[in-house]
Amino acid sequence: MHYKLSIRYNDWAREALSSWLFDQGCSGIEEDEDRIEAWFSAEHSMDQLRASLDSYLESLAEMHPEQLLSWNHRVEEHADADWNSEWKSHWQALPSGKRLLVCPSWIEPGAEHEGRIVLRVDPGSAFGTGTHETTGLLLEWLEDLELEQANVLDAGCGTGILGIAALKLGAGFCWGIDIEEEAITAARENAEANGCRTNSHFKVDNPRLLNTGFKFEVVLANIQRSVIEEFYPDLIQALAPGGRLLVSGILAEEEERMRALAGEYDCALEEVRRRGEWIALCYTNPDAS
Repeated sequence: MHYKLSIRYNDWAREALSSWLFDQGCSGIEEDEDRIEAWFSAEHSMDQLRASLDSYLESLAEMHPEQLLSWNHRVEEHADADWNSEWKSHWQALPSGKRLLVCPSWIEPGAEHEGRIVLRVDPGSAFGTGTHETTGLLLEWLEDLELEQANVLDAGCGTGILGIAALKLGAGFCWGIDIEEEAITAARENAEANGCRTNSHFKVDNPRLLNTGFKFEVVLANIQRSVIEEFYPDLIQALAPGGRLLVSGILAEEEERMRALAGEYDCALEEVRRRGEWIALCYTNPDAS
């Protein structure tokens, strides 16, 4: 038996809530604008989990008093066969930009997607299936870059979807890092499924400790603003001359703080892109020649 926990909430909390649910051991999630459905095995105490969920969301609301956060949730029981088939039935091939298609392993792309580059990524215990605006912003941005044989760093790689997309768009090598072992396992599996295992390297690490021996033409970071601020000097330092740092996971109301980083570290803010209440930004290396 499995449980389906359905949560309705304010959209700005999606990334934090998804991460928390995976930390609690959920088997997978389905996301909509203001709803998350998370699946848990029978070994979980749902009464205890729901109490912990309320406590977590209350603390999240206290941390962001400027944001309205409201929520409600309910639990349904499902037989194992129903869980597996229903969970999979909610997923479909997801076009991204003009060239990419994010597709779970159990779905064959239809004729309407002919000519798109297929990214095989199965939903699981790591963030990054292409459904969230923050991931979509960077996937589409990658299509606009000159990536031929570029070295790419995916910082906070999650499933590895961004680095794998860069490779399939022409990049030469991707180095992916994350602080979660589960994310690195998922990224390696996804790299294998996409034929990218030999030109990628995923490991548990953080930007401050990173020692690759080379610089990157593109650095990607789809992570929370506070983490980007903490490691911003390290991410810029990892760039090759003329390289670009693309960041996402930023709320529109945080734009001024992110713009200030460019001045603080004497970088050039090249562009800001927007989707809903989220933004992505592109900085260029101050040592560009």
